[in-house]
Amino acid sequence: MQNRPSVAGLLESWESVFRQGLLTFWTFVVLDREASDVTMIRHGVERMSGGTYRPSEQVLYRQLRRHADVGLVDRRQEPTRYGPPRNLFSLSELGVTVLESFAARNIRPFAAAEVQAIIERGAK
Repeated sequence: MQNRPSVAGLLESWESVFRQGLLTFWTFVVLDREASDVTMIRHGVERMSGGTYRPSEQVLYRQLRRHADVGLVDRRQEPTRYGPPRNLFSLSELGVTVLESFAARNIRPFAAAEVQAIIERGAK
């Protein structure tokens, strides 16, 4: 008898890879709505992913730094009443264009009837 992985184990492995690849997308969706600090971005990603993805602030800072270096994200500092200034991130004009293009090419296909049928079957 073979030791076959469980459905739960296979699903968890696939979801882990899937979520890692979509972190930029979810981050950009949060930033498309409003300038946010890293804590707000983390909470937005958690909320929009239904709690299935909880990126650390360290991971988000690294990601945002990379995106700022290539001009997709802008960063500005906002003074606070106490302590150091707060870093606020927002999508640049280039970032908005890239997000819209990505969504049209890679997210829109999820609206196809065949995909929606699978989603509805899984929800039952």
